[in-house]
Amino acid sequence: MANKSRKVILVFVEGESDETVVGFITDSLVERLNDMHITLKVMYGDVFSDRRYSALSGTKIASERICEVLATEKWKVSDLLFVAFVTDTDGMFMNPTSLVVDDSMEVTDSFQYDLQTRRLLFSTPKKKMDITETRQRKSRHVNQLIKEGTSLLVKRKLVQTCVYYNSVNLEHVLFGKILPNHEKMSAADDFIDQYDGKGDAGVEGILAFFQSRCPADDYEQSWQFIKQNEMTNGYSNLALLFDKIQNYK
Repeated sequence: MANKSRKVILVFVEGESDETVVGFITDSLVERLNDMHITLKVMYGDVFSDRRYSALSGTKIASERICEVLATEKWKVSDLLFVAFVTDTDGMFMNPTSLVVDDSMEVTDSFQYDLQTRRLLFSTPKKKMDITETRQRKSRHVNQLIKEGTSLLVKRKLVQTCVYYNSVNLEHVLFGKILPNHEKMSAADDFIDQYDGKGDAGVEGILAFFQSRCPADDYEQSWQFIKQNEMTNGYSNLALLFDKIQNYK
């Protein structure tokens, strides 16, 4: 690839803390590719759960989000090196028998994860129904995109596109527990502080951490695994994304 040719990596994540951690790692990896002209853009938003996209397929959602960014940034499809969608599994692969209404919960609490018993608890039947519907919608969209393999048709051109996961979410992967929303950003910053400013050693350390959380070196096998083992540990196949970036030629 010629040095002056623009190549863009798009990474879609769900939350601000995901953007902080994933962005730190991907930025560090792209900096190593200093003989190539690569633009990295990381943005957040849980598009696969959004009710506004209920009628669309997972592939259509992904394609439209990519086109939106291309239009905003004035990029062409041919500029794209590859696209990654990073999603929280959010209990979307759990057995329905593990979705339980718990009368002891505060009514103001929508739901909570019980990692020890591997259950998702709801305060009322109505909240169980609403959240289960959201998880099913997300599961359907994500599975549709995974079935496309590692490419997606965008404006009649094939673009390398993969979906990566954190189970149940990023905080479960990083800390082995579920954090309230107001603690997520400070926890993400604290995690990055362990590796920031340490040069290559810091980058290698954080890569080793995510490699230790990856259940398989094969993309399809990593998804097959998490569909059967979502709540057992904080697994993530983000190591496959990081490998893809640093091994790009």
